[in-house]
Amino acid sequence: MTELRKVQELLDFALDHYDDAGVSISMNARRAQRIAALRRDYVNQLWLQVEQSDFTVGKGLDPASQKIRDQLNTLVGPEEANRSIGRAYLKFERNRTFKDENGRELQHAYSVGQIERELALISKVYDDYKVPENLTQIDTYVAAQSIESGKAKLIPQLQMLPGILERIKSSVHTFLVATEAELNQGQWESPLFLRAQRYIDESLQKLAPDALASFQGARDRLYDGGSEELSQALTSCRRMIKALADALYPPTNEVITGEDGRDRTMSEDAYRNRLVQYVKDNLGKHKEGEVLQKLLDELGSRLNSLDSLASKGVHSDVSVREAETCVLWTYMLAGDLVRIEDGSSAHLQSE
Repeated sequence: MTELRKVQELLDFALDHYDDAGVSISMNARRAQRIAALRRDYVNQLWLQVEQSDFTVGKGLDPASQKIRDQLNTLVGPEEANRSIGRAYLKFERNRTFKDENGRELQHAYSVGQIERELALISKVYDDYKVPENLTQIDTYVAAQSIESGKAKLIPQLQMLPGILERIKSSVHTFLVATEAELNQGQWESPLFLRAQRYIDESLQKLAPDALASFQGARDRLYDGGSEELSQALTSCRRMIKALADALYPPTNEVITGEDGRDRTMSEDAYRNRLVQYVKDNLGKHKEGEVLQKLLDELGSRLNSLDSLASKGVHSDVSVREAETCVLWTYMLAGDLVRIEDGSSAHLQSE
């Protein structure tokens, strides 16, 4: 099953069952987020992730949101990424804004799932406010007054929470319908990703045409369906990474000692070493030592993971999912590297 068919099936199911009994708004949001992720629709993926995040605990962004923001930086550069991130948070703010009893505009910070549970609990408490039977007249009066006071305190929540949930529900449905329209027009990936793809492809054509050719080979083989084609796709990913290393940091056979005290040879076959050294040379003057080392460690880990995944194509059967993952990760790595080379990387902004 190709990703296009999978997206179409998920979308049809989400729309057909959107208002089914027992289907919560948070459930629809999760379905929508998966569709956004498969389409590389990073703006809506970020918005839907934020809708499902609890901003009352912890500090900073949750790792999932940060990862999406990093991907946007890679694809479109920091300036456009900031605009895209702003659009995602604006959708969140519009859904969550309400006025308190003093007329101040506030934003509800719970996740959509928490809001649903909070409303259910408050509604139950409200409904359970009842005057006990067999009380004296005076006790009945006092109990009734107390109950009315308790109910009055819950009414603002009972008015505000359904409004927030209805706005989220409407926004998610609007996103699904808009996605359906794009798919009907033949746009199975988001317009933002397609623009980014043109930029990365054009940059690779100038910088490392062999790397672009390898990627195009991987992409072409990805959905041919056979295990041999999937293995070839992974092999093409490895060739792409090496071609990038050859273009950005050609082999010198020099031995360079890293901050960790390890010697690394910049040889023909040590293309991962060469890519890490290229990034270090270009980012070193823009990042503090600790921050730079963290970035280099992350890059080394990404390269090792990609190399391990690409090697699977040689030694064992490969699933479509594994091949898709390898192709996308390799392409995102290429995007990071071409932005470092042309000076548009977010990492080149001084701290």
